[in-house]
Amino acid sequence: MGNKISVDSKPVFGILAGLISSSLAIWLFYERISRATRLDSLKETNYNIAQLHSAIDSLRKEIEDLKATKSLKTDLNSEIDEDSKSKKSFKVVRFKKTLSYLSSTSDADYQSAWSDCEGQTEEFFDFPENDALAEQIESNSSAKEAIDLFDKVDSLLEGSSDDYKIAFGLLTDHESEFGCNVEYLWRAAKSCRMSAQASSDAKMQKELSFKAVDWAQRALAADESNAEANKWFAISLGATSCYCSVSEKIRNGVLFKEHIDKAIEISPSDYLLHHLLGRFSFEVSSLSWIERKVATALFKNIPNGSVEEALSKFMLSEKLRAEPWKTNSLYIAKCFIKLGENAQAMHWINLALAIPVVTPEIGCHKTN
Repeated sequence: MGNKISVDSKPVFGILAGLISSSLAIWLFYERISRATRLDSLKETNYNIAQLHSAIDSLRKEIEDLKATKSLKTDLNSEIDEDSKSKKSFKVVRFKKTLSYLSSTSDADYQSAWSDCEGQTEEFFDFPENDALAEQIESNSSAKEAIDLFDKVDSLLEGSSDDYKIAFGLLTDHESEFGCNVEYLWRAAKSCRMSAQASSDAKMQKELSFKAVDWAQRALAADESNAEANKWFAISLGATSCYCSVSEKIRNGVLFKEHIDKAIEISPSDYLLHHLLGRFSFEVSSLSWIERKVATALFKNIPNGSVEEALSKFMLSEKLRAEPWKTNSLYIAKCFIKLGENAQAMHWINLALAIPVVTPEIGCHKTN
């Protein structure tokens, strides 16, 4: 029968085991290389993330610093605003040249860009240059200085005749700083007028009276819509009537009423303005027939005035003023005398006798 061939299987298994071992070694080698590559890539990624976090932290710190700078600037403006509100309020405050803070204090419009990083939004601001900020701080400082000066002057003008001179001296010392500001100028006119009325020297009275008119004219040139400027121009102009001719007195009288009317339009609750308008109506009603003819010949249209109109103005002034006022009470009594109402006149005379002398035009306080 055929011969059976015998094959030894041991070498075959040996070869197979060798191939498997070699394949496993190769696989392990490539696996190690791949793992090392992945680790290097992960390390690089982590490094980049760390760098990104560092950059974000730096940007965040810069933003906080910028916000702190803006907050400091805002706080400074608020502090100046609060300080100005704590002082005596001014109806119109305009610094046309030297004190731009009071005419315009608006901040720059800040533009913002937004970036999303890990769910956080960061805000970036475009701030004005440092010199602009320094300029605004300097302007704010000047505004505060002006407010302090005006507050001190107002307080002095409520005092004695010596205080009027001090007030006028303080104002003239600061003319180079605030000489274009209407709030400064009408106070200069007021203090000059009050100093003139308090002076016992006739020559000095005349000189200061006309200087007051000049100051008031400058105030009107700075801002003709300012009630105090119009009021003190009218008062100062009226005070010069004793140094003027008849025609000048009439012309000044017309100007007086025009500016008092304008001041009342701007500040209708000012009791002194209504009193002054009452005085004007009372004086016009007291003109003789000849004086009225002369006035009409010189000026075609002269203001009208009656005792009734004057009385209504004095009564309104009395209502608007917080405390009784001797001068106003006496003029009310004069009106009632002219109207033939003697009982009412005596009533107001008795009231006037009980009131200390206070003249708002000069702020002078005396005893009976």
